[in-house]
Amino acid sequence: MNILRKWFVRWSFIDIPTIGVGLVIMYFYFNANYEAGLEAVFVDSIFPNLATELFGVWLSVRIIETVLRTRQKRSQLRSQLVENMNYLVTLIRGIAPHFEQQTIDHLSAELRWFEEMKDYRISGISEKTTGLINDVTKHYSKAATEALKINPLREEINDLFVFNPELLDDINMKELHDVYRRQNYTRIIVKRIDSRLRRYMERSGEDIPAKAMEVIDKIEKYSKILKVYVSITLEAEAAVLEARSAVLNREYNF
Repeated sequence: MNILRKWFVRWSFIDIPTIGVGLVIMYFYFNANYEAGLEAVFVDSIFPNLATELFGVWLSVRIIETVLRTRQKRSQLRSQLVENMNYLVTLIRGIAPHFEQQTIDHLSAELRWFEEMKDYRISGISEKTTGLINDVTKHYSKAATEALKINPLREEINDLFVFNPELLDDINMKELHDVYRRQNYTRIIVKRIDSRLRRYMERSGEDIPAKAMEVIDKIEKYSKILKVYVSITLEAEAAVLEARSAVLNREYNF
């Protein structure tokens, strides 16, 4: 029924008149009286010629319409792919610096949907471009996985400061705490956290309280995860840029 419905919407206005006229022409042709003389034969010969012309025009219209519809469909798929990849960039940039679970879940859900629709939307795209798109989803999946590690660790670090307020009496620890809490821009904050860690270790020497050492260990672990996350997001954005350019290259793909 779906095929019949699509045919009726797309082709009935061409097919029905053409087939109808063709049947009429065939009827007159097969019922022609060839014994009536040359004039009648000449008139009757018009019918097969007319039928040939009509069939040629009909076939040309069908071919042209199919080509245009296919190109339009592929153009829409390219646009949708680019929009999807742009949206992934927006989502990944919205995760840092707060790393809220809801935002990460949104990215994961978008990636799952992107994977489900990818096979349909890459129709007609070259294997190289398909590989670039696969790289995009791979990088963003890794970014989502790393982002999930950050929030639990941040909660542990925050709890340590809340339940041990005396840690902030140390000016060096307070500097580290303030930089850790001031996460305006992830790529910059990682460098600042590392510099404050080095400063704290240099100034404190070997006389570091156990709770302070626990904070240091967790912040170091936190910094390492952030570095991995930042590296992956940079690679992901570069992959999006390359895949987006390949998708938009009509001559290269289609």
